[in-house]
Amino acid sequence: MRYSFLILVLIVGFYSCKKEGKIGLQSLIKVEELPASATCPAGGITLSTGIDKNRNGVLDEVEINSSYPVCNGQSSMGDKQIVLPLNFAANTTNTQPVMGGDLIKFNKNYYPGVDSITLIGNPYVGQTTNTSRIELYNLTDGVAIANSLIETSKLYNERSFLETGNLFDFLPDKEIQLGIRLQSAINGQFAASGTCFLVLYRH
Repeated sequence: MRYSFLILVLIVGFYSCKKEGKIGLQSLIKVEELPASATCPAGGITLSTGIDKNRNGVLDEVEINSSYPVCNGQSSMGDKQIVLPLNFAANTTNTQPVMGGDLIKFNKNYYPGVDSITLIGNPYVGQTTNTSRIELYNLTDGVAIANSLIETSKLYNERSFLETGNLFDFLPDKEIQLGIRLQSAINGQFAASGTCFLVLYRH
């Protein structure tokens, strides 16, 4: 069963504006890894949504209103959106970047009809005086993907998913391994990144 169109609506709504609930409480989204199963043979993620009733900035289990699986659809020709996890979550206290992620054998030309690719991530810091910086990184060639930088000075309990603009034209026309490069703006101060996702859109 395909959930792609519905998931696009959820992703756009929650990532871009963080709607307010009827009584002024925040709507939140929770992203969890989904193991391979009969529903999603290649695995994927589960997107859960709900209202932060206790105002702790985290979507607790009792607050979840609905959950939707998003399968890794690398071979699907009909999906309007394809969500690819980069499998990188890390922290650092160094201005020297750390890198990781294992989106292997990625080639934008393997996805006919895709004309928009964005990076979604949720970096955060230990002190608001610092900035956490993440960007999409071409591990094969050792270069960052232009215009993919996401940065924030938000603390863990204030973090939110942020999305880049369209990176399609900045990704090479060949097969590469993609990852994430994380950096703290201030040496000695904590900066981190949760799991990041590459989202491909067909129009």
